[in-house]
Amino acid sequence: MALNSGAQVWSPFRELNEIVENAIVRKQPDSAHNLGVALRRHKPDFISLLQNPAKSTHHRELLKKASSVGLPMGDDQTTQTFSQQFIDEALILSDLLDLNELAAVELLMAGENQQPDFPGLTRGLVAVLLYYDGRRSIVNSLRALIQSREGRTWTLGLSSEIVSMTTSFTDQLVEEGLVDKILDLITNMDLAQELDKLQKDRALGPPKHRKQVTDLFKEIKCSLAECLYCLACQQPLSRGDTLRLMAFLKTDNSVSADGTLEPVSVCLLMTMLYCLDISILDQEDAGDLIQALPIISDNDYLPEIHREMKSSQSWACPGLKATVQFAWSLALRQLSQYQGLTVCVGEFCEEDEAIMDVALADNTFLFLKECVVAFPDFHKEEFYLRRVHGLITDFIFHMPLKWKELRNRGDETARLLQAHQLEGVEPSANLRRDFEHLLELISDLYSKDPMGLELVTDYWCPPEPFGASTMFGNMTTAIGHRPPQKQVSLYKFVRIAGDLLPPYLYIPYIHMLTGLAHGQQCAYHLFHLLKLNGTSQGGSASLVSWDHIFFSLNQYYTNLRKETPTSSDSAAQRYRHYHRGITPQELEGLLSVLRLTRTVAEESENARLGLCENQQWVPVVLLFGLVGCCIPPELKAELLLTLAAFGRTPDIAANLWQSLEVSQIVGTIQPGSQPGGLQVELAEIESRNETYPLTQAFLEFINVLTEIPIPAALGAGYRVPGFEPYLLFIRDDVLLKFASRAYKNASEKWSVAAGALEILCKLMESHEVCLEDFLDQQVETPGGKSVGYKPPGHTLLLHMLNETGLLKMVLYILDEAIKQFETYTSIPGKLKLERASLLCLRMIQVTMEKENVMMYTQRESGASTFISSMDKLLMAINPRSGKPDHLVNIAKYVIFGTFLPEHALAAVKILRLVSRWAVIQSDLVGLFTADEMTSKELLHGFVECLEADEAETKPSADQLEEGSEDLNTAQVKNACRQQLLQLILYSVDQPAPNIAHFLLGLELQKPVSKTNLQEPGVLGSPKTCLHAILTLLDRGIGTLSGPTCLYDTPVLAGLGYQLIYKLCANKDTAAPAMRYLRTTRDFLYKHLQLLPFQQQTITERKFSAHQTWLLKAVAIELRLTSLNRQRSNTQRLMTLLLDDYTDEQAQGLLSEPGEADFSTVDQGQSILNTSTVKTQPVRGHQKRKKILRILDSIDLTQKYPDQLQLEFFDPRLIEEVITKCEQESEQGVSYYDIKALHRILMNEINNLQGTTMAGQRSLVMEEVQAILRTSLARNMVRENLHEKRQAFEAWRQVVEILLTSCPEDLLTGEARQNVLFELLQDLLKKVSDEDTLPELTAPVAGVILTLMTNLRQCFVNDQSEGGESLPLTQYVSFLDGAGAGPQPVGFPTSSSSRTLFSTSLQVVLKGIIEYILRSSGRQQRVRANLYGALLYFLQIAQKPPELPHFLTGPGDSSRVESVILSKESEYEQLAKENLNSVMSFGENFMDIVCRDACDGHDVGRMLALSVLDALVGLDKYQQWLNFLSGKGYLQHLIDSLLNDDEPLQALLTNNLDSLRVLYIYESKMGLFTKIGESVSGAHSLLRSGIVQRLAECRFFDMRPELERHGSDDPDTGDDDFIPSPMARYRQLLSSALKLCLAILTSLGIENKDSGSQVLQFVVAHIDVFNVIIREKLNTMNLPSLRELSLLTAVLGRAAYHGDIENEYFQSEAAALEYKGHVARIQRQMLALLPKYCLSERMIKQLEGVRTRGQRQEEEDKKTEIMLCVQEITANVMSFCRSLISSSGNSAKYCRILFGPSLEEALARDLRTFEDYQSSTLSPIQTPNLGLVVFHLRRCTNQFMSVYDNHQEHLRKLQSLADLTNEDLKHFLDAGTSEKLSTQQRQQIARKRLIQIVGHKVKELRHYSYIIENCLFVLWRHLEFYLLHCVPMDKQPSLYQVHVKRNRQLRRLQDISSLSSQSMREADVDPELEEGTRGVTQEDIDQLKMEAVSAINETLFEKLQKIDQCFGKSRTEYGFTEALIRRIKRLLKLHTGLS
Repeated sequence: MALNSGAQVWSPFRELNEIVENAIVRKQPDSAHNLGVALRRHKPDFISLLQNPAKSTHHRELLKKASSVGLPMGDDQTTQTFSQQFIDEALILSDLLDLNELAAVELLMAGENQQPDFPGLTRGLVAVLLYYDGRRSIVNSLRALIQSREGRTWTLGLSSEIVSMTTSFTDQLVEEGLVDKILDLITNMDLAQELDKLQKDRALGPPKHRKQVTDLFKEIKCSLAECLYCLACQQPLSRGDTLRLMAFLKTDNSVSADGTLEPVSVCLLMTMLYCLDISILDQEDAGDLIQALPIISDNDYLPEIHREMKSSQSWACPGLKATVQFAWSLALRQLSQYQGLTVCVGEFCEEDEAIMDVALADNTFLFLKECVVAFPDFHKEEFYLRRVHGLITDFIFHMPLKWKELRNRGDETARLLQAHQLEGVEPSANLRRDFEHLLELISDLYSKDPMGLELVTDYWCPPEPFGASTMFGNMTTAIGHRPPQKQVSLYKFVRIAGDLLPPYLYIPYIHMLTGLAHGQQCAYHLFHLLKLNGTSQGGSASLVSWDHIFFSLNQYYTNLRKETPTSSDSAAQRYRHYHRGITPQELEGLLSVLRLTRTVAEESENARLGLCENQQWVPVVLLFGLVGCCIPPELKAELLLTLAAFGRTPDIAANLWQSLEVSQIVGTIQPGSQPGGLQVELAEIESRNETYPLTQAFLEFINVLTEIPIPAALGAGYRVPGFEPYLLFIRDDVLLKFASRAYKNASEKWSVAAGALEILCKLMESHEVCLEDFLDQQVETPGGKSVGYKPPGHTLLLHMLNETGLLKMVLYILDEAIKQFETYTSIPGKLKLERASLLCLRMIQVTMEKENVMMYTQRESGASTFISSMDKLLMAINPRSGKPDHLVNIAKYVIFGTFLPEHALAAVKILRLVSRWAVIQSDLVGLFTADEMTSKELLHGFVECLEADEAETKPSADQLEEGSEDLNTAQVKNACRQQLLQLILYSVDQPAPNIAHFLLGLELQKPVSKTNLQEPGVLGSPKTCLHAILTLLDRGIGTLSGPTCLYDTPVLAGLGYQLIYKLCANKDTAAPAMRYLRTTRDFLYKHLQLLPFQQQTITERKFSAHQTWLLKAVAIELRLTSLNRQRSNTQRLMTLLLDDYTDEQAQGLLSEPGEADFSTVDQGQSILNTSTVKTQPVRGHQKRKKILRILDSIDLTQKYPDQLQLEFFDPRLIEEVITKCEQESEQGVSYYDIKALHRILMNEINNLQGTTMAGQRSLVMEEVQAILRTSLARNMVRENLHEKRQAFEAWRQVVEILLTSCPEDLLTGEARQNVLFELLQDLLKKVSDEDTLPELTAPVAGVILTLMTNLRQCFVNDQSEGGESLPLTQYVSFLDGAGAGPQPVGFPTSSSSRTLFSTSLQVVLKGIIEYILRSSGRQQRVRANLYGALLYFLQIAQKPPELPHFLTGPGDSSRVESVILSKESEYEQLAKENLNSVMSFGENFMDIVCRDACDGHDVGRMLALSVLDALVGLDKYQQWLNFLSGKGYLQHLIDSLLNDDEPLQALLTNNLDSLRVLYIYESKMGLFTKIGESVSGAHSLLRSGIVQRLAECRFFDMRPELERHGSDDPDTGDDDFIPSPMARYRQLLSSALKLCLAILTSLGIENKDSGSQVLQFVVAHIDVFNVIIREKLNTMNLPSLRELSLLTAVLGRAAYHGDIENEYFQSEAAALEYKGHVARIQRQMLALLPKYCLSERMIKQLEGVRTRGQRQEEEDKKTEIMLCVQEITANVMSFCRSLISSSGNSAKYCRILFGPSLEEALARDLRTFEDYQSSTLSPIQTPNLGLVVFHLRRCTNQFMSVYDNHQEHLRKLQSLADLTNEDLKHFLDAGTSEKLSTQQRQQIARKRLIQIVGHKVKELRHYSYIIENCLFVLWRHLEFYLLHCVPMDKQPSLYQVHVKRNRQLRRLQDISSLSSQSMREADVDPELEEGTRGVTQEDIDQLKMEAVSAINETLFEKLQKIDQCFGKSRTEYGFTEALIRRIKRLLKLHTGLS
């Protein structure tokens, strides 16, 4: 026999009980199968009920050898040895429990495993508890099975399958002798013997363990009895079982200490009574059930039972026999009246009277009253109550003569008693008082109705005529129907029993009426009955009438009334002679009628009003008058209680306040004199008697009166108005002294305390803190002005916030209560002690809730009142223990939460309020952990609080109004659990150590992150709240229904998931918590499998909050596992989220979590595995990704409640009141405080007095309920909106983490695109619903933006990756001419896939535009996100950078052209489709975008402008441009530049507030630039005057001064997050220059208008441009170089039209000034040529550039600087070429810019010419032609060097796979290569090589362009100097004079081409023209000499080589070759160059 650690006597029975409860109690679906399996398995256990496995000698020997040999364990039969101590304990346990030795071993092992659940107990003690728990489980299972049987008494609403199964099963058990077994077990179960046996073997532990064992034993015994009870209720026991039960009852004499029967005896008695219950005979449709009755079906049943009833054999308890005989007698009477009998029973039925007489002779009514009905829990058992009710009513109905006989006998007894009393003789003890006992029994039976059964209504038959209307419609007889005969008989009994009552029966009859008055309807009927019994009928009033009652009270008042004594002595003296006025019999009668009056007044408001409004009775006056008379305290107490009942009506209560003040029951007028009234009563009378009825009654009276607001003018005119005197009496005289008084009845002590605390707590709760309370108010009094009293709540709060007697008493009660509770014994007044301690906890709670407001208001008022914080007061020393343990005492109440749930709730709330202060957290942890045992108990108490197995029920509106007072036990326990989790949630984020760390089992001494969480019991780990929460959330995982907590405890489950997220998100707890959740629990994966949580059949419960927190935790898990490279975990979660699942697969995940998911990952069928991206065909079931199904579950719609329809209240004022009650929750959700709103409304109602209000009060209350319901509905709407926002936010986090943080290789290529398309389409479809709310759909736009960003990146990656990748193949094929170009990867390669993607793209595009259209006019943030998404979408169709096809070989042109055309056609096709989709929305969409671009939020404007930019570039047909121009939007945008001028000027003054205007400006300029890139667009811009607007802008003139220390820093740039003023300026200027460049480029240099306008713009800001050109900064400054490069490009293109006609200017002076500025610019441009030449000095400077970044960043920056220098040189040379070209078509008349010297050409560097460079701005200096040749030679040499470098990198790129790790390191950043795989290194190296090759191609382009321009300039100058130039020394002398006057006419200062006049002169005399050159023959000769060496054949060869490999691919084919040929010819002819 292998051992099982679960213990065969415990674990299987627990599982059985769980299955039975799931099927029968919880009614879970699909539980019938499990129930059937369990019943078949455990049938032997039920048959041998509670029989332990028999002891075995063999097993005993095996156990003794287990220390060495061991015992087999589990299914695998592994052997385990045990210690000798364990073996000894197992043997003791076996002998103690008479249990098999191996079963004892299992039980002890289970006890050891369960020790974490029972801290402080040994495994043996735990094993004892498990043993009894197992027995309880199987007995409770049996009881539940029997309860579910089909029968006559009840039905549980179960399915027919389960009912049939349980009925059949229990029938089999009954046939096996179940009844005998149960009765034998009950007989043998003796608690005292069991405890003695356990105590003897030390199997009882501390008091708690003893109580647990005792409770388990009692529960087992009671459950056994209840099994028989349930059997008998559903179907009477058989004859044999009935006789067996009767035999048991004969010997049973179990009576409690209070005289009542034991619970088991009561249960078995009720079982017997139901066996004899044949009331079903009266039902017409119960034929089958009647035939199943044993008394009908069994012929021997009746004789044998009757024989036993007639037997004279005495029973151990005669009352039991009398009760059974009473029931049998009634059964015989009912049987005799049944017409369907087939056998003769007459002989037995005739003896019913005789048996009834015997039963009555044994005082059956008295026994039922004292031993059964008085049983404490009798009224809580519905069917106990119904059965006794049935007995009494059947007796009255079926035996009317018998009860009349009893009445007559009662009259006779009354006469005998009266006679004995007159003679002074004691009456005989044998007098029959059956009728009196019957009346008293009826009184006690109906005195309570906690279950609301209203059985007492059977006694009332209203006398109204048919159809009469009363306020109780359900009690009014309907037309045409008579009340049942039984009801008529019972009402007749009530009437007749009160006729001609003798004094002896008067009190019992009044008691009976008091019992029958319980219930609103019954009390009202009784009020009418007593009213009709009065004198209104004529004649004398009945003794039982209101007239008689109040007339008698009036007589007593008249006789007893006298002046109030003034001394305490007389007050004490008067009670010694109260018998002179009232006899004891009269006193008892008065008490009874007052109780009757009180009951009627309490139960019925109409009766209450009827009593008080009757002017003849005036009960309030009478009762108050009697209270002031000399009567016993008991009577005064009853009078006050009756007044309290009247005070339940607000109108009456207001009068009672005044009457109380006038009566001076509590002395309030003369506080300085001797006290009187209640003060004396309490101090001298009640204290002497040691009983306090009057004090308790007064407390109840005040408690009722304080239900309405205390009148502010209470006592006005007599004293200082206010409640203060009463408060002082209650607080100082009653509460603070109650513990020092003596009590006859110990329970009364706590009743007094609870009564006082009830009032104080209520006053504190209802008090609203206000500023006026802290200020002294002067009031008028008879003695003059005095300081008014403060509100009682304010006074109490002040006392609670200081070390006063009140606070000390509250803490004393809490401490005393804890000490009593820790004994686990019953004490007198325990219920009141529990109530008092609860009120103390609530007072502390209320104080802490209002503490902050009190302190704030006190500071605002400036009052001198001292207030301490409650947390400091609670940290004070406890005088009883000498330790600061008040908070520990409060926390200990959580330990008793199982039977004191309200205490636990209040304690947790207090701890939560205390924990608001971070400082207290660590102190609290220190207190809780100071004592190890206390720490374990507290932790276990909190765990037990969370483990309470109670399903949540939604509180009603009434419960929300009243708070936790009206919550049932289950609601309180759940509220406690929720508050505890709220406490943990708040504390988690507090500094360590905090209370959450203590409760969750985290490290308190070490850093929290070092915690290693374990399962309970592992390495001594205790069971913590974390384990409890995870167990709760995991319950039901793996079943089809999912986690049961979602349905049983949805709120708690939501908090649990939130806590999991908090632990994952907190930096300290994330590591240990997520490690534990991942490795030990696999929590997130299991629960993620179940998402989205299904609603199933419970439609009103939403799980969005649960889903939200779980998804957020999953997002964190994905992020962390990705960062930590836990690839398998990440892939597992991604697979679960992104794989397609059918319905069957989803169910498989639920039923078998783990298998399906791991197999999916391992088999490689996930979309995350790029090796198999093809999916299987769908066969009848649609596949759906989990991430999409989760999105489907998020509802973006919301219904709002209807508007209030009010009749009595003003809707406007009500809305204002509701708004005032608005608060904000901890989650930031606004809600309405329902309690505060209810309080305000009730105060308003109570302030309305009068009969009108009384008549309409019910209607007004209905409106109040409607207001509360509407407010509650609004709260639910706000909560739902918040939950839906959070749900989508969580989904968004998961999606974004999946797409941005998870490894890209897990989701690549087509799979990634498919996911993105599905997400986008689903989102767009979801927001397209008309019912969606804009506030809910707003975040969707942000997600769409993110998804579109990723989608665009997918296409970009596809363009750059796949095979050999596009950039690589471009450079390979077009630079080397090797290989064929690949297919474009930006789109799928196949035609069908391309069509699919194209369709999906258009669907997405249309969805985005439709979303933009729906969001127009609102939600600018939404449109901003959508514009961003639209931008990314449009970028998908953008062409990649143009292919550098100028280095292809001769044979590759056709192939290259075909590849380019195919690619362009594909992109153009998509662009065309995009444009068609956009234009399909017409001008509506165009107008929205344009309006957003012109106005709105700045971000939206920028994005709208960018969208316009993209669409204008896309629109080849100029539709958008025409719309912009036609509607005036373009003109508006251009004109707005002037509006931006001032903000931009402010931007340049270091004002960062206006930084946004910079980005708007850039967006505008970007749009203008895009428009200007087309010819028509450029013309539109010029027509709109954009260049003029730029010229008018003044911010261009505000160029900041560049700091000198920053200019030399090579890292100084414009890339800072907050750009410097200079960087901002450069951004502004570069945008304008790019626009000018675009216009000039689009219109060409032939367009004079564009060039002229641009030059005018330059001249308008000439100073700025002069500074830029002349800036003497380090040439290595990259931002400056970029700026200069752009400026030179603009000037180079605009210089073609430097000469502008005078008509452009207003005056001649303006024209001259303009020409001067242009000439100056030209000189400065030429001055740049020697500065930015590629000299050795510049190359060395470039090598010295350093950055703060990585090596690659340094290289990139050097490359960018080189490219900028090259661009500047190219622009200057282009500028020179433009000047030369525009001046003439021949060298003879062209512009000559350089002097005839080649001296610089042969220099290695231009360093020796710095003095020359410094004077280049002088008009007398001219740069030499040698500069051009120097540039030509340097560029030629550099070209070949760059070309070789380019070829080297290209070869590396082609052979990337062959590169070694050392080679790859050159392309990686330092320190990162070790962390990367070879594949990742190759990818990075590949990207880097592509970048380098691209840079080299750009350099080659620049060098080629410079070479071409240099050759052209050199050719023109050589041609002029060698052919057309006339040296100055060969010209005529007169002309020399002219030359002196016009010196340098054709030199640099000659700003324009030759004028027409000079041209004519040249035509007339060309020789004179040559003299104007100023060049001597010597200069010409020197030029020829230098040309031979400077321009040699070597240079020409290099140029030809460059032209062959580079230039032939250009459109200027043969240009370079022609120039070389012409230059060679010139040099050969004129210099002799061969």
